[in-house]
Amino acid sequence: MIQFVYTPEYRVDIGPHIFPTEKYPLIYERLKSESLITEKNLHHPRMPDKKDLLKILKPEYLDDLLQARLTPRTYPSEMPVKKEIIQAQILCCGGTYRACCLAQEDLFSYHIGGGFHHAFPSHAEGFCFLNDIVFAAVKLLEQKTARIAIIDCDLHQGNGTAKFFEKESRVFTFSIHQENLYPVKQRSNLDIGLENGVGDEEYLNRLSPALNEIFKKFSPRFIIYVAGADPYVLDRLGNLKLTIEGLKKRDELVIGQAKQYNIPLTVVLGGGYAVDVNDTVEIHYNTARVMDKIKCS
Repeated sequence: MIQFVYTPEYRVDIGPHIFPTEKYPLIYERLKSESLITEKNLHHPRMPDKKDLLKILKPEYLDDLLQARLTPRTYPSEMPVKKEIIQAQILCCGGTYRACCLAQEDLFSYHIGGGFHHAFPSHAEGFCFLNDIVFAAVKLLEQKTARIAIIDCDLHQGNGTAKFFEKESRVFTFSIHQENLYPVKQRSNLDIGLENGVGDEEYLNRLSPALNEIFKKFSPRFIIYVAGADPYVLDRLGNLKLTIEGLKKRDELVIGQAKQYNIPLTVVLGGGYAVDVNDTVEIHYNTARVMDKIKCS
């Protein structure tokens, strides 16, 4: 049984905006209706304290966030600088860490949230105020969890994550993304920048050997998988051409490798901006279905 982390507090009103926070309860309800989520495997995130947040944020930036101040540090988020939005992303840091702890106990976990991989210690960027992936990985490193691989399959490069861990040998950052697109790129340990128009076949043919290289050369002992829905052909922010079926095969590659090597893995959602939000929900739902099938195999 997969362990899930979720709270309805992730659904916040951000006004007319392309980021669909309504996807969180929609994914939850879909998984619950299919009995993938039950009372036994549902967990709630825990709000991080200020001391832990200062491990990933500069004090002046954290103060801006806690006061919901519009400053040169918060403005680049491209989100409204509102307390409820910021609090949801702070809570999301706790959610990703909680999911990672659950995966350590039960191999696979799924956070119905997270993936805010553009945030930096000193400023917001790209819908992201805080980087929950960085937060969870830093907490895991404190627990002596060595050799963490961050496998980022979002449409956009995880620039904030890559920059934070650029000198940390215990964390391997990998990103496969559309190259000619936001953001300004940082250097991951391994980057695959795809040309516009890449579809299922080329994407999977590029991803598979990269995963083999990561698993065989880095030998991770923990994986955080950013299972972004935005490489989808009908995504409004990108120009890749993956189908829903192709994205399922992507999930099978990543999660299947983790199962083969018996490595704990946590899924976080990342982006997804399909013309129809139900397509985004379907893609994220499929990731959980793939995870459940592989775990039970």
